[in-house]
Amino acid sequence: MAKPDVVLLTAIASHIITWKQTTIGTIADVFNLSAEDAIEAVKILFLTEVDDRAARYFVDFELDAATTEDDTDLVYSLEDTISYVPMLDDDPRVYLTYGEAAVSIEIIDQLLKLVDPASEAGLSLRSVREKIRRGTGDIVGAAPPEPRGSQDVLDAVWEAMRESRRLTFTYHRADGVTEAISTRTVIPCAVVSEQEGYLAALQNDRDLRWFRLDRMSRASTGAPVSQTEANRARRTLRRHPHLHPTTGTDVTFTVKPGAAWFAEAIPGAVTVNGGDTLSITVRAVSATWVRECAIKIGTDLVDIAPVEMKRDVIAQATAIAQVQR
Repeated sequence: MAKPDVVLLTAIASHIITWKQTTIGTIADVFNLSAEDAIEAVKILFLTEVDDRAARYFVDFELDAATTEDDTDLVYSLEDTISYVPMLDDDPRVYLTYGEAAVSIEIIDQLLKLVDPASEAGLSLRSVREKIRRGTGDIVGAAPPEPRGSQDVLDAVWEAMRESRRLTFTYHRADGVTEAISTRTVIPCAVVSEQEGYLAALQNDRDLRWFRLDRMSRASTGAPVSQTEANRARRTLRRHPHLHPTTGTDVTFTVKPGAAWFAEAIPGAVTVNGGDTLSITVRAVSATWVRECAIKIGTDLVDIAPVEMKRDVIAQATAIAQVQR
């Protein structure tokens, strides 16, 4: 090993504590190490003193390695047995050093970029991260990362749907503890909810796929989509009624006919043609979401109902305008 790998050494220590007895050869097999690296890891684990742990550390291992003829050194082999016998004063939780805590938090932060923060996995990761941070006395670990789904991504998605264009973006998805990155070009169909973060789109011009907005980056609009292709995308979406659910309040946007695209971009929207205007009723997640939709509709917006929601949207817009003066 060129330098100690704190995550690997902690994992090896946990392995020994769990199984109570193992061998250097078994460690090599379990952690996919060469014989030399396994022996080096055990040497470091046994011979390195650590004095920056966040709490006291009472765990003693026994190693049956042979000694040299003059008893001045040890001779390691893959058959050497490593044992752990719990004592009354032992604390087998294997506290992390500050360096180990920093590495662990960095790994968790990489995973948090790939999962929905509100999901069970996301909440669990944040809980573990917070416990590690507190265990170091708040020395290691600042705020957890924000989702990757930026306003630039959302703007490009809505522009592509509004102007009937293809959308190209970089997609990040979980691949073990790392991430797989690919470039996708799709025909966007709908955004279920910016808060829940799903884009429905046609991939390969025929297959409906759901993409997490927080896994998208570098989004840009591309070539125009023909009317035939746009109609095919809408029909494909309509054939899949079991969409991601969105909770909230029903809100009606009264718009000019030029904003008909907005109804087509929101699954479950109900449209009533009033001649000079359209009434589009959708399930809204918050006043902020309604305000952002109103901005996207632009000058084609005529009114918002119910009046309570309209009042909240106006209050938000007024506050923003005052801040920007």
